[in-house]
Amino acid sequence: MRTITPRTMRSLFTIGMLASAIGAQAQIGINATGAVPNSSAMLDLNSTTRGLLVPRMTGAQKSHLGRHRRRRPYHLPDLAAVLEPDGYWYYDTDLLPAPGWVNVSINQPWHWGGNAGTTVGTNYIGTSNNQGFVMRTNGTERMRLTTAGLVGIGTITPAEQLDVVGAVVVNATAVGNNAGTMRFNAATGAHEGNVDGTANWYQLENVFMKERAQPYMSDPTPACGYAASVALYPTIDNPAFPATTLVGTIETPYSRFWEDGRHQYLYQASDLSSLGICPNTNIIGAGFSATAGGGAAIANTQLSMKNTTNVAWPTLDPAGWTVCHTAASFTPVAGWNMHNFNVTPFQWNGTWNVAVEFCFNQNDWTTNVGVNAETTNYTALYGIYCDACGHAFTPGSATCFFSSCPIGTPVPNPGGVLCTGYSHTNGCSLLTTSTLTTCDGTFQYTGAQGSANRRPLLKLNAQINTIIPVQLSGDFIYSPNGVVVERTAGWGLGGVAPNQRFKGPGTISAEIGVWGGTVLLSDHVFDMYYDGKPREEDMARAAGYQHYPIAEMANYVEREHHLPTIDGRDKWNSQGKFSLDDINTQLWVTVEEQALYIKELNERMDLLRQHLVRKRLAELQKSGN
Repeated sequence: MRTITPRTMRSLFTIGMLASAIGAQAQIGINATGAVPNSSAMLDLNSTTRGLLVPRMTGAQKSHLGRHRRRRPYHLPDLAAVLEPDGYWYYDTDLLPAPGWVNVSINQPWHWGGNAGTTVGTNYIGTSNNQGFVMRTNGTERMRLTTAGLVGIGTITPAEQLDVVGAVVVNATAVGNNAGTMRFNAATGAHEGNVDGTANWYQLENVFMKERAQPYMSDPTPACGYAASVALYPTIDNPAFPATTLVGTIETPYSRFWEDGRHQYLYQASDLSSLGICPNTNIIGAGFSATAGGGAAIANTQLSMKNTTNVAWPTLDPAGWTVCHTAASFTPVAGWNMHNFNVTPFQWNGTWNVAVEFCFNQNDWTTNVGVNAETTNYTALYGIYCDACGHAFTPGSATCFFSSCPIGTPVPNPGGVLCTGYSHTNGCSLLTTSTLTTCDGTFQYTGAQGSANRRPLLKLNAQINTIIPVQLSGDFIYSPNGVVVERTAGWGLGGVAPNQRFKGPGTISAEIGVWGGTVLLSDHVFDMYYDGKPREEDMARAAGYQHYPIAEMANYVEREHHLPTIDGRDKWNSQGKFSLDDINTQLWVTVEEQALYIKELNERMDLLRQHLVRKRLAELQKSGN
């Protein structure tokens, strides 16, 4: 057995006294002075030389502690994990979102009611390690600040300095004119942005159909209508395609050299859109331009049209046509031959290409009539022709049968080969599989078929948009049909927001000018010669113009091998062929230049004549006559 020493007895006595004190007072006071514990404390430690040493354990040991106690302090001397730093810990059952251990930091905490005595740059809310910072409400993350300094609202992976998943309300003005600032202008009800640090703010809502540093464009409401005369009908004549004529029987629609023909032509959607033809409106006529007229009439003609997705026409297309016009007899005339639709109008769908078919069925032949055309960069036509051709006999088909007749079928006049009751194929029904051999009881000729990269010019009686959309890059808007601008002073002002006539910032200005196609015409030669300067509206075209005296002009021609007012071969080779408008303008300037040279030569001749007269008079006076 263990012996109880006097020291042990003293310890037991002390424990007994403590137990008695706890039982009597429910308080413990530990001090060297014998003072009673504070009445509000369960344990009152009082010393100026010693402290309290609590249990010391590692993070792993702490995790095995029972959690039935609300709060118990422990000291963790190890630094095994970044998330469990050295210091005092207590277990908090009220911690959200879940109970857990809380470290008692030696740093000053941030209080709900705010902190006093803070220093900017020293005190902060955030993390001191390589971890992001999260803000929550009701236990749900609302905002995150990443270690890279990116702020995300409504997202945990912000991609920019501020990444917001949701709308942003800007409803107040700015404190200054700082570039990159956005503000709300209550007067106009629009948001504005500052791009240059000045008082020039730009409206952000794109209500003007304008984009910064982009081509200007307008999107007007189409005003569709028919042209007043044939001369004004839109004509498909692509300037990029070389001009030609169609005379061959496969190609020309007016192929009278054979009795029956079927001709199909393909036109591109861009051809119609460039002419301003309004989609989904009635086209009520189509025509071809004949190089000559007169002669025999073409019998039983038919013109049809169709929308198609085909981009080439390498073979005959027999189906899906809208028959628009028929005529029992038609005689071509020189110039445009309009076939005004008398069966069904046709509508272009605005997107697809358009095909046109012209076919006929006659009983005789004469000569072809050529039409004006153009050479295309795609297969644009397919034609087929024959002389009263047909098929082998099929009982009950009423098609051609020759050489001998079926049993019971009367034979025609002696020597004839076309059996009674049978006929040849109509030209509008010809197919690539048709037998193209003559089938009318006469000599047996064989027709032909084929395709080509050519198409006839086509004039359409169609509704066109009288307002042409504008599309051009630059600091101005240019319309190939001109822009109507009122000359009355103040035309761009007036009106109350949001219905002002003009909304800035910026200005609208216009200048008077005459255009020939895409070339600005200018009558500056005589103004420069007599007044020493051009008129204001001719300044742009007159820039760089120089009138050479006769002697210098002669030297220039000898040196450059072309007139100063006519661009030479080098410019042609470097910039491509000149437009007809540009050539006309250069010729205009040249003619006026030549008129000035003639004027100067006349003046010199007059001076020379006066000089010779004076010289002759002086000689006569000297001789005494």
